[in-house]
Amino acid sequence: MPSRPSVHAAFFGIAAVALGIAINAANGTLTPDAIEALNVSCGAVLLALVWPSGRCDDPLRGRKTGWLTLLLLLGIAWEVGLLIVTPPLLYGRFRSGDLPVFFREAAAAGVVSGALSFAPRAARRALIAALVIAHGAIGLWAIHASPEPHIDVFYFQRDSCAALLRGANPYTITFPNIYGDATPFYGPHVSVRGRLQFGFIYPPLSLFLSLPGYLLGDFRYSQLFAIEAAAVLMAFMRDGAIGSLAAALLLLSPRSIFVLEQGWTEPYVVLLLAATVFAACRAPRALPYALGLLLCVKQYLFLALAPSALLIPWRDARRTRMFVLKVALTAVVVTLPLALWNPRAFWFDNVGFQLQQPMRADALSYLVWFSRDRASPYPVWASFLVTGMVTALGLWRLPRTPAGFAAAIAAASLAFFATSKQAFANYYFFVIGAMCCTVAAQELRPPLASRVEQPSS
Repeated sequence: MPSRPSVHAAFFGIAAVALGIAINAANGTLTPDAIEALNVSCGAVLLALVWPSGRCDDPLRGRKTGWLTLLLLLGIAWEVGLLIVTPPLLYGRFRSGDLPVFFREAAAAGVVSGALSFAPRAARRALIAALVIAHGAIGLWAIHASPEPHIDVFYFQRDSCAALLRGANPYTITFPNIYGDATPFYGPHVSVRGRLQFGFIYPPLSLFLSLPGYLLGDFRYSQLFAIEAAAVLMAFMRDGAIGSLAAALLLLSPRSIFVLEQGWTEPYVVLLLAATVFAACRAPRALPYALGLLLCVKQYLFLALAPSALLIPWRDARRTRMFVLKVALTAVVVTLPLALWNPRAFWFDNVGFQLQQPMRADALSYLVWFSRDRASPYPVWASFLVTGMVTALGLWRLPRTPAGFAAAIAAASLAFFATSKQAFANYYFFVIGAMCCTVAAQELRPPLASRVEQPSS
């Protein structure tokens, strides 16, 4: 039995803010400060999983959630402070006056977030729109200020979009090695005479989602839209202001603009997770299709397979079969066409290459941290062991609800990345998104029947 929803939301809100602080310390790389903040995030998630249970028939028992609102507002204020004091981009070409405008917009977004907590429902919608527009304007500025960031994934996605549009298989092309053949970022024999011997390293859905932005001039437009759309879905998962504050927590996370600049694909993962949780809350008929898309957008989404059990209607065998069939067919239809184009290249780019990747000494990971002074590093299988234990704990303790599903994914993915050979800002941005979905999806009101006043005897 889970803890009270308000307590559950509080722990995951704290975890999201702490994780944002961790990746803000050094852009998602390993430092003592980042490890300390990661400790806080992991501790908050563990407390959420083991906290003593509350009553399930009337979770809040008439208690107000003003303290939760205040806690989330404090977290948002902390995020805005980090946005103001931290350079937003790594490769940006700033013009005179750009940064003051960015700082003013960040501060204004924080003020709008504060207003969300007490505004009436109609006004809240306008404030959410204002927050999304403000963040979108900052994102557009970031894309234009950093048109070609010096990171390999930017070229992977840009060149793969171009290849697909001209009729070439994106899994059989090669890319320039912008780091040089001696780089420690890739495994042995991956770079030959300045060319990387692999094609597009993500599943097809990620490429399909990038195409609209690429056609508009930069594939990152698609990623910016994904972030804003995910925030909107969070804001309307449930009634009340908590979902809106969770959306603000995501948008104002201190490295959200940095993740966009780098062109990482995690915004798509956050969007599809938010769509899945939203469907579970508001549109159950769309749930299996959203879940199918989520499971096939990135390789590490195998982490969502076990938590998906919290959404499956197990009591009805026929509904269960149809649900699983729809999920599987959705993933197959999206993935199979490009996978069958060249199965061998597809397998190597999506699986083989990932297995060959070396342990990164700068990864924000306990595995790397504890292996620094050892003659041989800790084995990679330790990550799967820890993740399996956390996943099992989540399935045991979490409710069969949309919030429980999001919480299980947040806990499992945090455990996996925090003990992996490679873990950087983009991976943790997805975890922050999962934590924000958990907060947004909490049903903080008692069930209707328990709110009906009982006649006196």
